[in-house]
Amino acid sequence: MGFHTKLIAKTLVIFWLALPLQAYALQIGDKAPNFRADTTQGELDFYNWSQSQWVILLSHPGDFTPVCTTELAEAAKLQPLLKKRNTKILTLSADSVEDHLEWVEVINNYKNKTTTTDDLKNLLLGIDGDTDVNFPIISDPNLEVATLYGMYHPKALPNAGSFGGEEKSTIRAVFIIDPKKNIQAMLTYPKNIGRNFNEIVRTLEALQISDELNVSTPANWEFGDDVIVSNDIPDEDIKEKYEVEEYNVFETFLRTIKQPGHYGGNDARRKRVRN
Repeated sequence: MGFHTKLIAKTLVIFWLALPLQAYALQIGDKAPNFRADTTQGELDFYNWSQSQWVILLSHPGDFTPVCTTELAEAAKLQPLLKKRNTKILTLSADSVEDHLEWVEVINNYKNKTTTTDDLKNLLLGIDGDTDVNFPIISDPNLEVATLYGMYHPKALPNAGSFGGEEKSTIRAVFIIDPKKNIQAMLTYPKNIGRNFNEIVRTLEALQISDELNVSTPANWEFGDDVIVSNDIPDEDIKEKYEVEEYNVFETFLRTIKQPGHYGGNDARRKRVRN
């Protein structure tokens, strides 16, 4: 076997060995891996805990850090709405359960001192419930769950603690997982940029409506806006299937209807009232 033939053969071997590693990265549509982990609410088996509900799984770089504190406070405020949306929150960092539990008091204290934004007020309109942190926070000191879900990016900065020592911490990852344990959406933020929780809720609601009604949502869609009818539904079936009086045709492939089944009253009321 000549030199060039050996080189090609060796390259092919390396390629085939590396292929499973490339394929392992989780993608939308994949089954969310199950795991067991210690949390602020005891040991958790992900599949048993999530049951038949949607899950928003969040990773955060570290406890007692400013951006993470604001994020988990925002997540806590959303708990009544997410409960109504059949959705659980689960968060994760490499810190200990003891640190998590101590930090929860800080999060709740910060949450109670901050003013609720108008956007959040609109999301929670007519919805009451406890907003203290009541979701599990995973302790993942060896980054086992983080590695399983691709939440640890070693090159992501900053990668040093407050006192300058290098540390391993997760990025700000978001996984929205449906009741069948399928990953339906993935969002990734760097460590120094806080997440937009209005966008996370918007994405969750769009996914739920799409799953329920076989529709899509257009650019910048918000809850209550018109939705796009699937192209596999003939024009003549739209009114009966969605129980609407009219639909809009912009192109043969782009037809919209008012979001069915979620609002009553006129258009002005639709913008304010969430069922």
